[in-house]
Amino acid sequence: MTGAEFVLECLKKEAVDTLFAYPGGAVIPLFDAMYKDGSFRVVRPSHEQGGSHAADGYARKSGRPGVCIATSGPGVTNTVTGVATAYLDSVPLVLITGQVGFPLMYKNSFQEVDTIGLMMPITKHSRLVTKPEHIADAIAEAFQIACSGRKGPVVVDITKDALMAEVTDESYTKREILPDTRHTQYTEEIREACRLIREAKRPVLYAGGGVINAGAAQELTRLAEQCNIPVVNSIMGLGSFDRMHPLSRGVVGMHGQKETNLLVYHSDVIVGVGVRFSDRAIGNRTGFTRDAKIIHIDTDPSEFDKNVDTHVRIAGDMKEILRAMQNELTDVKKEDTPAPQDPDADFAPRRVLEKLQAALPADTTVVTDVGQHQMWTMMYWKPRTPRTFLTSGGLGTMGFGMGAAIGAKVARPESPVVLITGDGSFRMNHTELLTAVKYQIPLLVVIFNNHSLGMVRQWQGLFNEERYAETDVYDPLNTELLCKAYGAEFMGAFRDPDELDAILAEEPRTSGVRVLEYILDHDHGVYPMVASGAAINVMFERK
Repeated sequence: MTGAEFVLECLKKEAVDTLFAYPGGAVIPLFDAMYKDGSFRVVRPSHEQGGSHAADGYARKSGRPGVCIATSGPGVTNTVTGVATAYLDSVPLVLITGQVGFPLMYKNSFQEVDTIGLMMPITKHSRLVTKPEHIADAIAEAFQIACSGRKGPVVVDITKDALMAEVTDESYTKREILPDTRHTQYTEEIREACRLIREAKRPVLYAGGGVINAGAAQELTRLAEQCNIPVVNSIMGLGSFDRMHPLSRGVVGMHGQKETNLLVYHSDVIVGVGVRFSDRAIGNRTGFTRDAKIIHIDTDPSEFDKNVDTHVRIAGDMKEILRAMQNELTDVKKEDTPAPQDPDADFAPRRVLEKLQAALPADTTVVTDVGQHQMWTMMYWKPRTPRTFLTSGGLGTMGFGMGAAIGAKVARPESPVVLITGDGSFRMNHTELLTAVKYQIPLLVVIFNNHSLGMVRQWQGLFNEERYAETDVYDPLNTELLCKAYGAEFMGAFRDPDELDAILAEEPRTSGVRVLEYILDHDHGVYPMVASGAAINVMFERK
């Protein structure tokens, strides 16, 4: 058995059956082994960046690590944005890259880059394999690290000669993910957190993506209901708490709802669960709250006191921590906090999103790119369960959406997937439409086309005296012709949200990839908006 064939055997031991892979010189042995093996589902993207986003979307939707394969040199460099996206959003991803033969390394050989040096700042771990006998250990280690604690991407870089050499020892030992028992060391901290909640008059639960990664959504809901505490989310936390639940108060931060921001700012205890308290959420270190005591629960203690000053810090298994808090707070029931009235009911992008959600099945997964459409979706789409809202939060990657939507649909074929994108992001990733068509991956793509790079344009209008430098995009892109070229169904373009009803009522001509275009004014902004670095109670509002 060659090293390449052994790689595939190792992946099977990790229950991997899907690979997002693009061929190239250094990984020819791997692709030859795939061809002969025939048991993997291989999705070849149009571009390696799309492949890395697809593996990311697969992981976000399934909860299992996504696996991506790329060749050396430009193949590796094309995945960097996807790997960094996964790293900042704590997504388990294993990237297997080919490297030039070991005798050619460190000589600026054809398609040689220092993969480990390149990836080190944006991965949990990176490892170079130069001998076939090290393949098993490297892959077992990669999956264990990617899925342990705070999840994230791992890179295994394998030289071509190691892939071609014969493997003498074909044994493989899967490394188990050990349970996190650190919460048992925080008994006093859990009691102190519960004391603060018991004494609070205006407590808030602030839930992030860590709740979803930990599988702790049910425990979060039970605690909120038991104590009658309102829940707010970070953008990555959407889906951790049913947005149609009467205790749900939406997203907090730069583009959070006004009432949500004010609720958090005037609270007296904030329980942050699985959140980073990132700058986009808190505004500034002292502007997130007027005088609340902050309890921070997370799997990664390096986040404690990094962005806000906390009063109680609890690291470990979030499910067990929340269960312990439920047991401690059996006699606590806070007064009702009435849900705020929303003044934006007639806002056109909101009406489009609400009509879409009403027309699509309840288990639809929504994926977004990055920009104004992302913020509107964050505000107005109401995810009800974990892993049904996928977006690039930490890195803010335009071009993320199409690959991630493909990966999500491959991970859960039974769940409908809709990609909501903007014309700017669509320009960056539309080649992956061809991937979806080729592999018959059904998707609905909804383009919010305002002929501009809307979010940047909004900032230019507010802070640069309306100097719209290179953000108006009136190029001759014809979405209908592009869809025809790729073999996707163009469902039509519309300007009035009421036109959407008739479009959605029509029987689709295909069960494959469908594209819908919403033409809107480039002055439709995302409001409210907190200026960068300002306190979250100081907001620009829609005029």
